[in-house]
Amino acid sequence: MNPLVIAQAVKGAGSFFSNRKVQIALLIIVLYFIFKKKIKQLIHNYRQRKFNKNEGRDVNQIAQQYRSAANPSGISWMINADGTDEEEIEKLGFQTKGQLQPIADAYRLKFDESLSDRLRKELSPKEFQNWRNIVD
Repeated sequence: MNPLVIAQAVKGAGSFFSNRKVQIALLIIVLYFIFKKKIKQLIHNYRQRKFNKNEGRDVNQIAQQYRSAANPSGISWMINADGTDEEEIEKLGFQTKGQLQPIADAYRLKFDESLSDRLRKELSPKEFQNWRNIVD
C-alpha cells in the first residue's frame, strides 16, 4: 500500500478522534460497557425497592401468586418447563378484576416481564381469552 495513502488515513483518523464530541461519545460508550452490569443491578434494586414499598398491599401478593401458578416448583430457570396451574390462574382472575393494571405493574417490577406475556406463554389462546374476559 502507498505510504502517502496510509499517512493521509492516519492524519484523517487523528483529526476525527481529536474532535471533543467524538471523544465524549466514545467515553460514554466505553463507560457503559464497563459499568453495564452495575447499571442493571442499580435498575433491579430500584425496582425491588419500589415493589417493596407496596409490601402490605394485595397487588404484590396477587402478582406473586400469579408467578407461583405459572412456576409451581419455584425454580426460576424451570418456569418454561413447569406445569401451569390453570385453575389457580382463573381464581386469581376473579381477584384481579378491576385492578389489573396495579397488579401487572407489580408483576413487571418484581419479575421484569409482562404479566400478559407470561400468561400468553402459559395458557392456551382460549384459556387466555377466558382470563381476559374475567379481569376486564
